[in-house]
Amino acid sequence: MKKIAVYILIIAVACMSFVLPIQAHGLIYETKQLDDNKIRITLKWSNSKEAKGIVISYFYIKNGKTLNIGYELDEKASTTAYIDFDLSGAITPIRVVLHKVGDLKWAPFKDIKGVEAEEYIRHLHDAGKIDAGKDQKFRPKDNITRGEFAAIIVKALNLGGTASNTKGLKDIEKSADKKYILLAVKHGIMSGDKDKKFKPDNPMSLADVSTIVAKYFKFKTNRNGVYKKLKQGKSYSGSVKKMFDTGILSVNDSIYKTFNEEGKINRANCAMMISRALSTY
Repeated sequence: MKKIAVYILIIAVACMSFVLPIQAHGLIYETKQLDDNKIRITLKWSNSKEAKGIVISYFYIKNGKTLNIGYELDEKASTTAYIDFDLSGAITPIRVVLHKVGDLKWAPFKDIKGVEAEEYIRHLHDAGKIDAGKDQKFRPKDNITRGEFAAIIVKALNLGGTASNTKGLKDIEKSADKKYILLAVKHGIMSGDKDKKFKPDNPMSLADVSTIVAKYFKFKTNRNGVYKKLKQGKSYSGSVKKMFDTGILSVNDSIYKTFNEEGKINRANCAMMISRALSTY
């Protein structure tokens, strides 16, 4: 319980200071709490080789939750820029989404424009939690694998440091997500099976994601709704219901149309859940 409490405390610093090396590409943001009602949001480049002058052109809050920041590039400007934002009237913690002024088609990934979870994917990228890789594609319809989920949950929980393979996992050496898998296992978030295999390429189910999110995030509100499509009496039933009661999932989401807790969850829907968890706790 002490470990979980520490994780929650780390998360509770709105729009966190990152412990892990930034994995996103392009422009990202960091946030510092100035006082109870004000935060400083600093725009910076994830890679110094990409650095160009930044000018913040506008910002506005939408629905009390999403702070949209528009920026322009100016070779005469500093390679960082910031705003001090008054949280009065906002529903904290907020999520931040960056927009390149004058380019409505711009997005941090080539394949997310117009998808249902675009705002949430952009939020996670801009917060430095996800990366597209060299091809700058997010692959929103692909199922999220155990290795990929280990990476996103470790970054979301700000679990820094390193971990060794103390559990003797046999199948992670070639995984691009090895260091995150080891950290997820170290902190008890995920584990291998009895054969000491983590199976990093296996897909996650909605129930898997719900169980972990329900355990490692603490939420401010918790309704007690009735959701007809949810299975009852399963080991994951309480966790899945909690996702709806806390607003991490909604009956208005397209995922609810053909709802199946034991079915695979795609990268877009997983990103939506993690983004909402980070901005709903």
